[in-house]
Amino acid sequence: MTAGPYAALVAAHGLSPAHRLLVAAVPAGARTLDVGCATGYLAAELAARGNTVVGVEADPAAAARAEAACERVVAGDVEGAACRAELRALGPFDAIVCGDVLEHLRDPWDALAFLATLLRPGGIAAVSVPNVAHWTGRRALLRGRFPYAEHGLFDRTHLRFFTRAGAREVAAGARLRVVAERFAPAPLPLQAHVPALARLEPVAARAWPELFALQVVLVCEPAVEGVNGPDDSARCPSRASARRPR
Repeated sequence: MTAGPYAALVAAHGLSPAHRLLVAAVPAGARTLDVGCATGYLAAELAARGNTVVGVEADPAAAARAEAACERVVAGDVEGAACRAELRALGPFDAIVCGDVLEHLRDPWDALAFLATLLRPGGIAAVSVPNVAHWTGRRALLRGRFPYAEHGLFDRTHLRFFTRAGAREVAAGARLRVVAERFAPAPLPLQAHVPALARLEPVAARAWPELFALQVVLVCEPAVEGVNGPDDSARCPSRASARRPR
């Protein structure tokens, strides 16, 4: 179960910068699908802005708690056939939010492609993923370490890992066009010793996102028919092969 640690973090510290970027990307009043809604903390924020929210969550206990913030919650695995059938029946949606979800899925390429089919014409998908190329991740690897943790870049429940370029490739493979890109900042090197560096966090994340953005947030819309070609996976062997479990 992945909902628990993140729900606890939000309860203790409030929504993260990436959460705030996702919420800001959703137009007020939009009928929204919150994928991996956990206990409903994002759904509650979206509902407060006048959005009607349908949640989907694999953790039954978290899904039950999310019902307070959602019009409806589908308790199931978004990669499963039964869950997808239920979501099709509930769609289409004006907006789809995937807040730090794709990295937990077996096949995020297929999942996002499915979710894109649930969008109304003119709808948007807001997606956030951790940036494994963040300087703290690079530092750990340079030290020869891959420090599994309960949350963060090295969350032990992550099945897939993304950089900025990788996130954009997943969106393109789902026939989504990136219309806006945002970056969640994080503390800079030496900031613990020089607190004044904190004011440079957002500047650094925008200027060098591959290095200083902790999370990448993409706002996407359905691509014009034919933009990605008839079969992207056939033209992108590296992505197709990445789908196959090792």
